[in-house]
Amino acid sequence: MSIEDAIKVAQRHYDLLKEGDIKKWAETLTEDRKRGALNSVHGDSADYWWKTGRGYYEKYGVYYTFDRVDIEKDDYCKLFFKRHNRDGSLRGMPVPIHLRKEKGEWKVETASY
Repeated sequence: MSIEDAIKVAQRHYDLLKEGDIKKWAETLTEDRKRGALNSVHGDSADYWWKTGRGYYEKYGVYYTFDRVDIEKDDYCKLFFKRHNRDGSLRGMPVPIHLRKEKGEWKVETASY
């Protein structure tokens, strides 16, 4: 699993916000985060991420494009993605997303929207 694979997982994570399918979106998360998302645990990070990410998409049409690799290790990476408004203009600064390998696959550990 290369850094390119991590970028693809992160992009899928952001793209799935648009689809509104929390089950597919949760599959991009680490196991501990996935449980919080699927069970809609109020106050859980993943539950907050879903609501925030969906809210930005529904209200502003926000979407994300890869910007850069910040940290790259064998089992961890930190990437940055640019946020765009519906019209393509930039929305604020690029946001970080942290991924970790679980069972040989890249999974989202922490995300920003």
